[in-house]
Amino acid sequence: MTTKDDFTAEEWAQLENAPIYAGMGIITADPAVTIIFKESAALAKAMVQNPVPESAPDLVGGIVAEYQKKAENKEKFEEPHFDTKDPEEIMQQIYDYVAGAGAIVDEKATAEEAQGYKEWLMGVSQAVAEAGKEGGFLGIGAVRVSDQEKVVLANYNKTLGLAE
Repeated sequence: MTTKDDFTAEEWAQLENAPIYAGMGIITADPAVTIIFKESAALAKAMVQNPVPESAPDLVGGIVAEYQKKAENKEKFEEPHFDTKDPEEIMQQIYDYVAGAGAIVDEKATAEEAQGYKEWLMGVSQAVAEAGKEGGFLGIGAVRVSDQEKVVLANYNKTLGLAE
């Protein structure tokens, strides 16, 4: 079983922070003011409550345990840092960060554990995307996941090698 000890501190930090980056990508894809808070709360909740895959109990379980410890100690999670203000470049940096996390688990974990980590990461991202209804007028015609968020989710799947 692959655990934290199998990674460098930098690699582990990237695996831990990838859900935060992925969630930020969803939030910024369609930044409706009324939904941002729901999606941010959904991100925090999903990081600790999304089911740990049976294929990666030590890997994902270790990450979730660290999230829970930080939450209990009221520690702040590391916020994503970008070296640009251009929205397209920010999204590219998010995709690169998520892809980097996928490459790390592909290199250091078993194929099953890597798959489990990636599916867990996608589950967190999906939970953020589904956190609130967007579009429409007074709730009429609103959708759970916007077209922009669907594009981001599809790109995550592709960059993680999960796309069919």
